[in-house]
Amino acid sequence: MPDEAGWLDLPPERMRELGHQAVDLVVDHLTGLRAQPVRTPATPADLRHVLSEPVPEHPADPGLLLELLTREVLPRSLRLGHPGCLAFIPSANNFLSVLGDLLASGFNTSPGAWPVGAGPAAVELVTARWLAELLGLPEGTGGVFTPGGTLANLTAIAAARDDRLGADSAGGVLYCSDQTHPAVLKACHVLGLRREQVRLLPAMNAEPVRQAVHADRAAGLRPFLLLANAGTTATGAIDPLPELAELSRAEGLWLHVDGAHGAAAALTERGRTALRGLAEADSVAVDPHKWLFQPYEIGCVLVRNPDVLHRAFTIDRFRAGTDYLTVSRPAATETNLSDHGVQFTTAARALKLWLSLKGFGVSAFRAAIDHGLDQAEHVAHRVAVSHELDLVTGPSLGIVCLRYRDGSDETQAAICRHVNESGDTFVATTTVDGQLALRLCTINPRATRADLDRVLTAIVTAGRSAAV
Repeated sequence: MPDEAGWLDLPPERMRELGHQAVDLVVDHLTGLRAQPVRTPATPADLRHVLSEPVPEHPADPGLLLELLTREVLPRSLRLGHPGCLAFIPSANNFLSVLGDLLASGFNTSPGAWPVGAGPAAVELVTARWLAELLGLPEGTGGVFTPGGTLANLTAIAAARDDRLGADSAGGVLYCSDQTHPAVLKACHVLGLRREQVRLLPAMNAEPVRQAVHADRAAGLRPFLLLANAGTTATGAIDPLPELAELSRAEGLWLHVDGAHGAAAALTERGRTALRGLAEADSVAVDPHKWLFQPYEIGCVLVRNPDVLHRAFTIDRFRAGTDYLTVSRPAATETNLSDHGVQFTTAARALKLWLSLKGFGVSAFRAAIDHGLDQAEHVAHRVAVSHELDLVTGPSLGIVCLRYRDGSDETQAAICRHVNESGDTFVATTTVDGQLALRLCTINPRATRADLDRVLTAIVTAGRSAAV
């Protein structure tokens, strides 16, 4: 054994060599996406050499390991930033945000406690303020960054439960549409809210919601939260936010908006109009790793009154008798972000968003979001004038759903499989009004109109073949 520390260190020159190698690999990937297949599928048998590796007791050449990862592991996936990736909610990250992640990992500092990470905490606070301002939320709105939408929604629901129900949450009921993302229902499950406490309504129009609230109160239950969608992932649908805001105020309910996908559209004039009423919410969830083009993981929950977060999550509520963490308590003018959310130790997630917002300027993000909206309108127009395609929903917040005319659900599924097997395009399906539809999400700023036209041509060609 060595007499001094250094088991996990490398010489500075070697670290620089490996760093340059890693950056080159990332740049080659980002600049070469169009030349790569949109997806490289793999079976467990294809990855047997990875899955069956023994524990590595002895060292290997890190440079060769980087090459192995970029040759055998990372490419065997869906390339979410590829211009042909129109499925799910594509995450087309950018290089400045990659550098932000590198610095956050390299310096290994956490913004959770001000005395531990004052600088990263300041960046997170200001970036949350910027995000609230860009979404048109009221002055004073604040929040915390999370790994993604699940924890952002969970944080908001927990804060609302404590604020509206107090220490005893028995009988609490919340209301959302049957288009709500599974992440929300998972968050409810983790919080101990049973399915019978979650009202899944066919539509979040004010009158049926009001009737459900009154019926539950008459039954001795305690309604506390309306959960609205600002862009469902299936169709981009937006719940009637102004009506729900008025209803929430009248009934004393918390209004939370799941804008994990769509809230970022409010950076643009069109998006702000479509999302009218967003500023009336008590809380909003947004995922910068979707329409703000950040690497995974970065979600955010923004709350009109950040004090509600502090009351729900301050460490002083959860002490088990030990006081060793008092050394990390903030002064009166400082903020411990761990007192405003679920996690104690967190990554410095906001660095990547801060760096890319500063480095590119918000105008570039607005242009990229507008581009995604334009692309959806282009697809919808092409479908509307087609003799072989039908527009099912959209365009709404960068999502369009369509069907091959006169084709069965089996035909739509066959079209999806055929298009995805081409290697240069990946689309999804969803169910709308009981029928299977092809779903395109056009928010990737690397995608061009020519790319989308090719996809529509491929859908028509596949539809003709499937219909024969």
